[in-house]
Amino acid sequence: MMRKPSIRTLPWRLCAVGLLALAAGAPPVHAQHLTLYASLNKSKGYVVGRPVSASGLHRYDDDTTWAHVGWTNPRISGFAFDPSMPQRRYLAAGNGVMVSQNGGQTWRIPTDWRVTEVQDVAAEPGRGYAATAYGVWRSLDGGLTWAEANDGIPTMDRYTQDIEVDPSHPGTVLAATDRGVYRSTNAAASWSRASAPMTVYDLAQSASTPQVWYAATHRDGLWRSTDAGASWQTVAPAFRTTSFMNVAVNPTDARRVAGASWGQGVVISTNGGRTWTSRTAGLPVRNIYAVIYDPRGRNRLFAATMEGGIYTSDNDGRTWRYAGMNGTMVFDFTFIPDAQ
Repeated sequence: MMRKPSIRTLPWRLCAVGLLALAAGAPPVHAQHLTLYASLNKSKGYVVGRPVSASGLHRYDDDTTWAHVGWTNPRISGFAFDPSMPQRRYLAAGNGVMVSQNGGQTWRIPTDWRVTEVQDVAAEPGRGYAATAYGVWRSLDGGLTWAEANDGIPTMDRYTQDIEVDPSHPGTVLAATDRGVYRSTNAAASWSRASAPMTVYDLAQSASTPQVWYAATHRDGLWRSTDAGASWQTVAPAFRTTSFMNVAVNPTDARRVAGASWGQGVVISTNGGRTWTSRTAGLPVRNIYAVIYDPRGRNRLFAATMEGGIYTSDNDGRTWRYAGMNGTMVFDFTFIPDAQ
């Protein structure tokens, strides 16, 4: 079975920044100063046994400039923040969950030896969630302590590649597993399966229409939910057998969706998934690991290619320009409010 890169399979998700801000009583997204971060590995040309390059979390400064921040780690595959305390931040790493209480100035790993191969992290006020190769873990005290939270997810279904919270319904959490989408309405205390038994790589919620979600799958194309993740239907019939590593929703229009596919490049829908167009002109390869829209409503889209660099578009992929990071695999894109 094909996995997304790393121990995790990527992900590339928008964090629903707008909804998180509203849930926390923060200023609207367009009034915030947000910064794009990428969790990546400098993989091209790497030989086993050599020192690890400056892989890990990178901050986008401008044009083609990215700054390495925090620890060097080849398996930082997800990044999230607590909307009630944006300086509280979570990283998904190969050796556990990393937590910072001061905007990333210092980090600690509060999880123990049982929490490894962390694929993704998500957060809501006071609570953190981790998707791992062995299921879901959660923290109810701002990341200080963690406990397993897999009630209702059978053991064979627990490889979890992405986890997302629904800021419009506190305590509602969606998990992307090897056997479908699981949904919890009680902060991961219990789960029920919401979709067909398929391998789901990534989930994305519409910030403008919160009941609309999209799912990226392995060889099952793209799926959509219009009832806050309770049920799912396939979309993109022309790409029904394509593997999508990641999916992103335009922050101001739930009908505008971008999918990161393996082999078809970036595919775009402007009508809620009824029709799709592959837009690869200007991209060096058609294997795309991550896409994300700028949540400030600029219609700006970022896409991470397989070792060909990161590209950005202001017109839904009709044209692309190079934004740096050639030779990398990007595991995750996340917009984060600047630390105050």
